[in-house]
Amino acid sequence: MRLLLSWLALTVCACAANFDRQLLRLAEEAQVFSYLAPKVIGQEKLEQVAMEPVPRFRARGARLEIPYRRREIISEYGYSTFKDDPSNLHELRQVVSVDGRQLKSRTKARETLTMGMRGDNDKLKKKMLKDFEAFGLREAATDFGQIILLFTQAGQANLDLKFLRNDYIGPERAIVFSYAQKVGEQAMTVFEGRRAVRHQLRGEVWLRESDGLPLRVTIGAEREAVKSDDDKDQVLKYAAVIDYQNSPHGLVLPVAVKYNETLDALLLIENRFSYSDFKMFGASSEIKFTVEDLPPSPPPVQKKK
Repeated sequence: MRLLLSWLALTVCACAANFDRQLLRLAEEAQVFSYLAPKVIGQEKLEQVAMEPVPRFRARGARLEIPYRRREIISEYGYSTFKDDPSNLHELRQVVSVDGRQLKSRTKARETLTMGMRGDNDKLKKKMLKDFEAFGLREAATDFGQIILLFTQAGQANLDLKFLRNDYIGPERAIVFSYAQKVGEQAMTVFEGRRAVRHQLRGEVWLRESDGLPLRVTIGAEREAVKSDDDKDQVLKYAAVIDYQNSPHGLVLPVAVKYNETLDALLLIENRFSYSDFKMFGASSEIKFTVEDLPPSPPPVQKKK
């Protein structure tokens, strides 16, 4: 019995030590991201499927068809901070093409984006945010790429972290932890039209079993929605999956993000982001900015009223 108890005690100690090592590696990767991410530029491809308003009138007996609109936007992509919010990184974009129609060259887009990322001109940065939203997108949820910053050493103090299971991402063995915020300082904000709804961040973080490298972070939230016409309760759900990969630039970077909103079983919106071709300032000779004479960009697609 004493031997059994001793073995159990040693096993618990070993698991606790491994748990601490994994979370320490996660905190280190988050800290490195905060330092290096503002020096990196990549390409982002957004594919969005969004439900359109259902027609008010249809033929008697006709089956209700849910209309969806599909968009594809390719942008140059990076991170920066704002003067009035210096502690938080935000995503910045310069749109290159919309639904296959080229608006500007990648060279010109990178030049403009770099000016915004390196400078302290908040007006230019906020204009980039508004320009991206103006391309007829519906609720283009963003700022997922830097969710790893939630797991810095200071951030982990504000989280309840628990071991869940062992799993796989492709060939990689992973340890999966659940997380939930203790307070709402970093809560996720979802804009439903003009209404901003805040949710506590909770979900899972997947770490490579061999060394604790972060591979995936998930986010989930839900709330009770307005009752339907037949007076049934409905649940509005938000879910995001952010996949990371080690990069040659010394930090993990996002490779894919999937975000969706559903009302019970009905898909309201789905955004699929994919990332590629990351370069680092001063570390890649391929980043050369030259001014080009381009025709004026066509006006963005206007939302239907």
